[in-house]
Amino acid sequence: METFRDQFSYLNMSEDQCIRWLRFTKEVVTEICKLLQPQLQPQSGTRTALPVAVKVTVALNIYGFGSFQSSAGDLCNISQFAVHCCIREVTEALYELHNRFTTFPLDRKQQNEQVRGFARISGFPMVQAGVRPHIAHQVPVNARYHGSTHDAFIMWQSNVPIIFQLAWQVKGWLLGDKGYPLMRWLMTPVRNAHTRAEQAYSESHAATCNIIKRSVGVLKQCSRCLNHSGGALQYSAERVSRFLIVCWMLHNLALIRG
Repeated sequence: METFRDQFSYLNMSEDQCIRWLRFTKEVVTEICKLLQPQLQPQSGTRTALPVAVKVTVALNIYGFGSFQSSAGDLCNISQFAVHCCIREVTEALYELHNRFTTFPLDRKQQNEQVRGFARISGFPMVQAGVRPHIAHQVPVNARYHGSTHDAFIMWQSNVPIIFQLAWQVKGWLLGDKGYPLMRWLMTPVRNAHTRAEQAYSESHAATCNIIKRSVGVLKQCSRCLNHSGGALQYSAERVSRFLIVCWMLHNLALIRG
């Protein structure tokens, strides 16, 4: 007779263990489970069907630490194949709901709020967003180009220029570092600033970009699957892009819940 191992989830953890292994309180993990219950509820009543709590525990552990699937399997006492299925299911379920927690402001009211928020940092006007690479991955996130392709070239292959070039969509600027070209909608640093105006511009630009850089740094510390410290993600380019969106979503949820 085949025996089945008892599955382990966040419900078996102490509050400290939950925060340490999943980076969320048990209350928030329960909220995530309830949010995903309709998509993740097992369709089978067999003993091998994984409950939502186990699936979410596996995925949050992978997001938080970027560890190998075998490590998450050991944590929850399930096979590596089951871990792979959990990650896929939870990532897809969260991605379907990401608009509840992550949005790019395309309506005028949201854009005005975004501009005011960036301006409070150091007075740089009309900022809507900033460009910040990179996510560790076994192949380039944009798989059509090899890893040495310049960031600016990759940007031009994306939808970003179209969004910012159409003034009716976004009223404001994107901030980029010196690796990007200066455009009407893309503000970059002044090289060798000499005048007082150039120095003021450069200082304001640097301070604003630094906040963006630090925000991404915090995200990578909380979601180490996006950080080299957790190792390069061993998934497809599309899956990695969804990991990024899902991790931002969870990061915003963490901020909302304090």
